[in-house]
Amino acid sequence: MSVNQRWSNVSVVTPGGILSKDVMIEGDRFAGFADRGEPGSADWRMIDGDGAVLYPGIIDLLQHGMFRHLYGDAEPGAVDEASQFLLSCGATAFLPSFGCTKSPRMMEVLAELAAQCQGATGARALGVHSEGPCFADPGAHNPENIVDPSIPLAEAMLEAADGMLLGVTLAPERPGAEDFIRRLKAHGVSIHLGHSFAEPHDVPRYVSWGIDAATHIFNAMPPKPYGGMGIHPYSLPDALLAERDVAVGLICDGIHTDPGFIRLLAQLPDTRVFLETDAMKYAGAEDMEFEFYPGYRVRSVKGNAVHDENGGLCGSSLTPDEAMGNFMTLGGADLVRTSHATSLVPARVIGREADMGSIAPGKLADFVVLDPITHAVRATYIGGVERFRAGPA
Repeated sequence: MSVNQRWSNVSVVTPGGILSKDVMIEGDRFAGFADRGEPGSADWRMIDGDGAVLYPGIIDLLQHGMFRHLYGDAEPGAVDEASQFLLSCGATAFLPSFGCTKSPRMMEVLAELAAQCQGATGARALGVHSEGPCFADPGAHNPENIVDPSIPLAEAMLEAADGMLLGVTLAPERPGAEDFIRRLKAHGVSIHLGHSFAEPHDVPRYVSWGIDAATHIFNAMPPKPYGGMGIHPYSLPDALLAERDVAVGLICDGIHTDPGFIRLLAQLPDTRVFLETDAMKYAGAEDMEFEFYPGYRVRSVKGNAVHDENGGLCGSSLTPDEAMGNFMTLGGADLVRTSHATSLVPARVIGREADMGSIAPGKLADFVVLDPITHAVRATYIGGVERFRAGPA
């Protein structure tokens, strides 16, 4: 049973700055702020934060796996176990994702993951992200599973997910993409451009169809080759950065994206960038080899990335708190700027900004207690209830 809480002796990360105020939590939502030393009420439980930082819960919109599970395998209990582990990483919400898969197996995976989302008991599993199968550049996905988008495909995906399909990544230059996008958008699905060879000057037209975001900017969207004459060619990543209303996802490990680009992205308006781990099986666990799809084996290396036997990248081994730390160290972002990228922008991309993404009155009390020096996760709260606490160092 939740009780009213008043957190004191904390620094509070909000979208507009860091506040030195007490935080009031009523039931499962933030109620407001109070000046330090302002008299309280017996109805409120006083909590001394011991100088900690209160940070909005991290929201990860793209992760193919975490800990010991690959979501595309649709193993029983995978989403719930991952949701429990994610609490230790400061994540309070996520979208379990899967790669290019052919029907009917695709619909089976969608249905299974959607059902598992509703049973997650740790971080909130908000819904499913289907990365594919309508790609141009397969990247590390199975090229045999790529198909053209269509209204029947959109309707089949929506039916299988039963209201839990929240994100789809596709290459909008494929035939049938406009109708596919518009049908999904009509049902509240967030559309992300990715794995694409789209011509950069076509991007404004694609955005007009309803594209909200770009999946892992600079990855699987090849730049134009240098054509001489001293002119930098206008490429797909450039075109996406030029679209003010498109948020760009970043795999912030310094491997998928050069640290120089991370510094560049960290200087964009704070509405433009969100961190997505694109994590794979064994992220946050151990170094281990596994099969991403039949015949394609890869190896996850903690603190590095996931590579195939030829050195090709196949997602990351990032945890959400590691991505947060990298955005600060590699990108030079402060805690406030970082909170937009980890929490508020992802909430906005999927239409959940009214309920989550920042510490603000009326929003769900999903937050992380960080060490004020190292920014390590001390505790994670969901709806005002402590769900994880780190042990002694």
